Amino acid sequence: MKLEEYISMRKQEDGINEYDLENRLANARICVNYIFEYFNNYLETKPADEKTIMHNQKIEKYRNIIINYDSEIRDWLLSIYSSHGIYLHKHLINLIKDNYFLLYDSDAEFRALSYEIYPKVISKFKFIEGRSEMIFLFIKDTHRVKNMLDTAYLDFYISDSINEWIQDTYKKHGVNIYNFCFQWVYNFYDSPDIWPNGHKKKSKYYNEYKNRTSGRRISNSLLWDYDYKQKSNLFGLDVLYRNMPKKKFITGKKQEIEAVMMYCWLHSINGDEDDYWELYANNIL
Repeated sequence: MKLEEYISMRKQEDGINEYDLENRLANARICVNYIFEYFNNYLETKPADEKTIMHNQKIEKYRNIIINYDSEIRDWLLSIYSSHGIYLHKHLINLIKDNYFLLYDSDAEFRALSYEIYPKVISKFKFIEGRSEMIFLFIKDTHRVKNMLDTAYLDFYISDSINEWIQDTYKKHGVNIYNFCFQWVYNFYDSPDIWPNGHKKKSKYYNEYKNRTSGRRISNSLLWDYDYKQKSNLFGLDVLYRNMPKKKFITGKKQEIEAVMMYCWLHSINGDEDDYWELYANNIL
């Protein structure tokens, strides 16, 4: 493609409206980035044996993987992949260990996490040294991406008040309570070792898999079933809630958080073969 064709394509992909005067500075920066992207990534600027058509195809594939990121972050990740062949976003995301990351709602929290992650990144990738601000911006944008409302789940219904709470929290704070609860129960499902003994039952596959001596390692989640009909500390919520950051939008919402987790567990993780959700909703909500 010619330069003007490439800019037109990228402008359409990002939904840029050049007549939006309120965002003209941001749009100007983005469009300038298109030009650098065109000459640095799109065009063949190296000998054919160094930068091939296949290499460009890999760059475009990576672009689709990180399509939800802000254009500045996306271009930075693409330039690193083009030069070093690594999916840096995966390495950075793997360094985010805080269970409460999706509940962040301030630059101070993102900045503190970037200070923690930065030395770990440069110890492995020296070429990132001096790019601490980009690490901060990446972390902040990752939070936005992971909190995005998934269109596949926009029709979920828990209760009028809980659905309203989830929507209001997302609009005001950029925090998606549903995504936070889903991520927690998803990880909880795969971690039977942290389940209380009273909540843990042998699965119907227990004897079959426990005695297996060869083949691929069996996940513990196949050996055990979680008793989600228990009346207390469901999904390890007692400790999780006690250690949550003190934020207005979750203070006093322990029961609501449990309800969202139960909904996620029964509708997306475990399945609801005996229609327990209806009984739970009638009793609790």
